[in-house]
Amino acid sequence: MNREQVFQSLEAWTHPNQQKADPSYVRVMTSNVLFSTAQNSLDYELTYQERADILAAQYLYFSPDFLGLQEMTLQMKEEVRERLSDVYAFVETPTRDLPQAESAKYYDNCTPLLYKKDLYEVLDSRYHLFGRNDFFSYHWALYRSKKDPSQRWIHMNLHFYPVAGEKQLQGGIDTHAELVHLRRHYPTVPIVVTGDYNCYYHSEPYLVMVDGLEMRSGMLIAEDIEPNGRDYWCHLVGVTELQKNDSAIDHISVTEDLVNVKLHRVLYSELLCKSSDHCARFLDLELKNSKPKK
Repeated sequence: MNREQVFQSLEAWTHPNQQKADPSYVRVMTSNVLFSTAQNSLDYELTYQERADILAAQYLYFSPDFLGLQEMTLQMKEEVRERLSDVYAFVETPTRDLPQAESAKYYDNCTPLLYKKDLYEVLDSRYHLFGRNDFFSYHWALYRSKKDPSQRWIHMNLHFYPVAGEKQLQGGIDTHAELVHLRRHYPTVPIVVTGDYNCYYHSEPYLVMVDGLEMRSGMLIAEDIEPNGRDYWCHLVGVTELQKNDSAIDHISVTEDLVNVKLHRVLYSELLCKSSDHCARFLDLELKNSKPKK
């Protein structure tokens, strides 16, 4: 399926928020792309290439400024890079932080960051594995706007361990320590944290992660959120049935003292749900004390 076909499908879906309400807003998206071509799903049919077609076209259609992906193998990374390279660049992973395990030949960073390369430049970044023998991690980058060099953003992307317990909690502890460091060094720079948290906003790892940082999941403070916007779609490709309220495990957390969350959306059309067992989410953000352009 090519880009034009996906665009046509999305246009027929008539999603109302392809464009930002104001060009000064910053759009941030999170998307778990599904690590395996078979695991975690029933009746799985699409190849890496076909899934990459749908995923990449989705990103181009909704056009986030910053994009955080999870469960990204090297193969999928190259497929997506080929389809997005005109608009997006991957933040390079510092080689000092790359895993040394044998499994690294299949991936080097399963939580990559992408950004619109014509609009931003990377000033600094760091990648951190929660455990040396798996791919659960965070990766952050500090960006500067090319249009307004005084405007900077920090985007962190993460993937916590999927089972509640010590490993998942350690992810929250590690991430909290790094966020404390970033807030101290960049107190006026907004931070957004995309990811598959594998836990709820009221779970212990999440609460530990944001403790004392004036950060909340954007779905809790968005001015515009669709009905059932906090619900989560189950881990089966193609399924769009809603689960119970407040059960989302994909989040975009923000420093609520520095930004207003104007919009929160979950993308769950029938076509998009064929490409992964997670539904992408995005926020439109406004810097506090800024005035929308007429």
